[in-house]
Amino acid sequence: MNDIAPIEICSVVHLVRPARREVADIEGLARGIAEVEPASLFYHVVQPPLRAPASTDLPPDDFSAWVGGVLQDRETAERLSLAAQRAGAGPESLRTALLQALENRRPTHRAPEGGEFSFLAADTVVVPIADAFDADVAMVALAHADASAWFYHLVEQPWFSGGGVPLSTALRATGAARLAERLELMSRSGFPLEKLRRDTIRMYRRLRLGSRVAAAAATSELERTEEARDAAARLARRLVRGGKA
Repeated sequence: MNDIAPIEICSVVHLVRPARREVADIEGLARGIAEVEPASLFYHVVQPPLRAPASTDLPPDDFSAWVGGVLQDRETAERLSLAAQRAGAGPESLRTALLQALENRRPTHRAPEGGEFSFLAADTVVVPIADAFDADVAMVALAHADASAWFYHLVEQPWFSGGGVPLSTALRATGAARLAERLELMSRSGFPLEKLRRDTIRMYRRLRLGSRVAAAAATSELERTEEARDAAARLARRLVRGGKA
């Protein structure tokens, strides 16, 4: 029996629903940010990278995109964007950062009819992909998963958990402390999803190569000799079989 709980590799689906709030100016946006539920802040600020996972640049959050594009207030839009990028994990940290960015806002014109900002919220539905009892199986499953799995494990879960990476915690339980530490660094990188995926896989391969090299260096001369003899014997058997009519 294996006493270690399996590492759950999951994908995710977000069910988007109206948050029943529509605003037409910067003052209304500030009130909305102050009052909406965490699932709405998540949808408008944290989730946008999942909508364009192959992008080489992070897409803007919905708030700064609306302020800059519809209200034509580029200065406030830039402050909102920087606040969204620099906020700590969790909805309240993000809410505070966004409201601080709006503290010195200047009045702007109202959005034209049909250009109001409608708050939405996203409910998370987790879709299990695989259960793994060691780091190698977990990383292989993740390598073959789609962008939503990378988003869930390295962006969404850490954001809702206040910065911790549950996947790293599970990997540490299997003895993969170095991999867990590297995943935590990648989670905080702020990379677009495709770059996050690519660099994480590259990092994992380097760790595996380093482990193989270290294991080979620790192997005794006798063990290496025996391995060479075994390899030669296998080759000889294949040659003999191949020479038969």
